[in-house]
Amino acid sequence: MKKLIFSLLLVCPLFAEPVVAPVANGKNAYTIQNTTYELGFAENYGLPVWEMHELTPPMMAGLPSEKDEWKIDTRVKGYRITPKDLTSIKLEAVQLYPKSHALNDYTAQDSAFFLSNVLFMHKQLKESVWDRITKSFEELTTQYGRSYVYSGPIFEKEMLKVKYMHNNKLAVPTHFYRIILYFDGDRAVYKCYCIPNRIPTDYERGCDLEEFSYNLYQLEAETNIDFFSREIDAFFRQDKMKYLEKKAR
Repeated sequence: MKKLIFSLLLVCPLFAEPVVAPVANGKNAYTIQNTTYELGFAENYGLPVWEMHELTPPMMAGLPSEKDEWKIDTRVKGYRITPKDLTSIKLEAVQLYPKSHALNDYTAQDSAFFLSNVLFMHKQLKESVWDRITKSFEELTTQYGRSYVYSGPIFEKEMLKVKYMHNNKLAVPTHFYRIILYFDGDRAVYKCYCIPNRIPTDYERGCDLEEFSYNLYQLEAETNIDFFSREIDAFFRQDKMKYLEKKAR
């Protein structure tokens, strides 16, 4: 898979009003835009490889939409999963852009149910580690204000080793990642987590989330995604050096 590029364009020197403009490149990858979130979708995997949305306080569950029903996304090229398919996929369909982050915007809530907006994982993983990370992101956003959330899968690097499920059309990730980017005054800050794609152990269900922390630049190497612009990367030079030093050993 060719490189996907996330470019974070800045319109003010203090990073108070960053504009996020993700772009997906490569013959198998393309961007799907919605009103409140964007996806990078990879046709060869049959799944989204990244999702990004802006998060702002106050955090609230939002008003219920009229129908919480999964919908086929006709913008997906090639193989598309359908609501009927979900009955035969013995995993939890997890929204990358959660309905609860749409607040009381009915259109945004409805778009969260596009089947392009899902990854599949064990229910126990979703209800423990995944949901705890989501809650921690909401708490950080309440504390610091506007933030940007990124989520997606990690696959085997060698395509021949990638496993597939459901009619051999949907790739099985080895891990899932979650990232939040926020601003503490003039300083950009991120947290990056990597979660193994399996039923969590009893320890993992309740351990400190820092146990899942991950080097951003290791993640970029494994996903072929550049998440931040050079201006943002400059804040994280030390993390990048740690990754490069480890790689050189």
